Amino acid sequence: MLLNSELNNLLIVEDNFFIKKKIFNATREFSCIGDIFLTETLQKAISYINENKFEFIILDLKLPDGNGLELLKLLKEKHIETKVFIFSMSTELKRICLKYGAFAFFDKANDFDKLIETIKTKN
Repeated sequence: MLLNSELNNLLIVEDNFFIKKKIFNATREFSCIGDIFLTETLQKAISYINENKFEFIILDLKLPDGNGLELLKLLKEKHIETKVFIFSMSTELKRICLKYGAFAFFDKANDFDKLIETIKTKN
């Protein structure tokens, strides 16, 4: 049996309560996922990243205290290896997100199932 510390941690950075809950409910039963951390702010996400290792991060771009691009840039600067899945309505920023190291970009309006399936298969 694997302990949670041996599983992949997931950080969900999303300010919409209903979307955050939907992602949490869809991923919590995955055998590859250990602990799931939830936040709606950029600053709390940075705090979590400084204290924990995450295999996966689901990141919204428009947050109450900043832009998710700032987090992508920080991860790149600090050479933190994690798979960042952008989940945003700001599809015009897709190219920039991929440039800064996002693993994939998903449109909130159409790609929820694709996002969840990608996480499930990227273990």
